[in-house]
Amino acid sequence: MNQTFSRFKDKNWGHPLNWFLGAIFLSILIYLVWSGIQFDDSKPLRLIVYAFSTQEEVLTQGIFPAFEQAWEAQTGEDVDIEGVFGPSGTLSVQITMGAPADIAIFSNQRHIDWLKFSKCVDRDTDQVMIASTPLVILTRPGNPANISDFADLTQPGITLLHADPGSSGAGEWSVLAEYGSAYLETGDHDTAEAQLKGIWQNVRLVGSSARATLTLFELGAGDALVTYEQDAFLARERAVPLEIVTPPRTILARHYAVIVDDNVTFAERQVVEAFLAFIQSDEGQQIFSQYYFRPATIESDALPVLIHPFTEEDLGGWAQAYYNLIENYWKTEIEPGLELEPAASFLVRGE
Repeated sequence: MNQTFSRFKDKNWGHPLNWFLGAIFLSILIYLVWSGIQFDDSKPLRLIVYAFSTQEEVLTQGIFPAFEQAWEAQTGEDVDIEGVFGPSGTLSVQITMGAPADIAIFSNQRHIDWLKFSKCVDRDTDQVMIASTPLVILTRPGNPANISDFADLTQPGITLLHADPGSSGAGEWSVLAEYGSAYLETGDHDTAEAQLKGIWQNVRLVGSSARATLTLFELGAGDALVTYEQDAFLARERAVPLEIVTPPRTILARHYAVIVDDNVTFAERQVVEAFLAFIQSDEGQQIFSQYYFRPATIESDALPVLIHPFTEEDLGGWAQAYYNLIENYWKTEIEPGLELEPAASFLVRGE
């Protein structure tokens, strides 16, 4: 017994250098397991993409399957992509609270800035613009109120639906469109604020997202709403009875994607970067155009020509426009005075 102990003792197992090397080995092993290195090659990679509501069809029907096939052809590996869809602002909050998104696709850049502020995304990580679409007005068939511009939404007697600027990127874009169309035409802030307030005096129902609001319109609620051109064309393709009015001066909503650095493991980094590159490729952009987006890298001849489009940059950029128009004006001057009705009351009346 004493001889056995002596042999182990002679090997100097307790030497500080041995403990140090052992600690390094253990740390490397823990890191590899934590990073998601897949020892089972038969298990496919899994990506989780959080995206705002109107991206659902183009991603699940177009981008996801096309990328999965391309990745398998290139690497011989399987990848499964899961999509989670909802209001852009709501998704950004969920991610900052720990939702497991590897990639976030938001309706505007502000929601990505929020992820960077919350340190879910590294400050030097670049976001990429994946597509764009202007804000348009949907009316009932025949356009009974003769709506041709945002100013026409202020006329008395019109019942409007609207995406909620408190949760929805479409709601935020719509506020910028309703204000900016008047401001960029007249150069007068008071005129623009009066138009924005006049439009919202006719709002009787808000939806949590662009898609939720459009669904209410499809069910018969309201006379008109402001929404994305892309979602309007998809609705018309589904034979929803509506007319699409493109105002002569409207905002071009630009959509962005970003890697959520806090959630992406070492093993996932390559496929995540390849996914973003695929979205930006001609093949990916062509898929977006098939779903009525105005892509970031190629033009679409199938959509109306925009007469006087503008962007958030014409209103000082997202940070300034959001603070001035939504935080400092809509939330303080408009939201407290809204006279909203339950959705059920619209549908029961058949409005």
